[in-house]
Amino acid sequence: MYVVRMVNPVSVKPTKETMRHAIRAYIAPARERGEKTVHIRVGEIQKELGWTNRTPSVFSTLKSQPFQREAGIELIEKRGGPASGGPSTTVEFVYRILDRDASKAPEVKPVPNGAGLEKLYGIFRDEYASFGGGEAYLKAERNWGPDAWERYEQAEAAQKRKAK
Repeated sequence: MYVVRMVNPVSVKPTKETMRHAIRAYIAPARERGEKTVHIRVGEIQKELGWTNRTPSVFSTLKSQPFQREAGIELIEKRGGPASGGPSTTVEFVYRILDRDASKAPEVKPVPNGAGLEKLYGIFRDEYASFGGGEAYLKAERNWGPDAWERYEQAEAAQKRKAK
């Protein structure tokens, strides 16, 4: 599918343009057809928008939570691409199309000044008590044992002693 891109005097960020195009060209038609899933390949979006060297931007946009919320979809699978899992034009994202009602769920907003944190006060009281209090718990955690680096250094020292 090719889309004619009009030059707009007002510049739109690549992320927003990617979102709009994916929703308009892939998600909205699939939703109208009653499909449950939609497949979007990074390279196709890039080609349709007439871009080059924008693979990381398109990849991260299609993977992002804001895009999924705005489009009313949920990422269920990422196919293809390099073994490292990084951006590539061959990566294909598979999304579940959510019901319109589910996609319009209210977004949880942060509460200013940390109000509501009081509800968390004392939730580990019983756990700390089982260790003899908060200070005893922290002491036990700090004296837990050697960490990975300390174990490595101990093993190195033991090997040097054996070599002598």
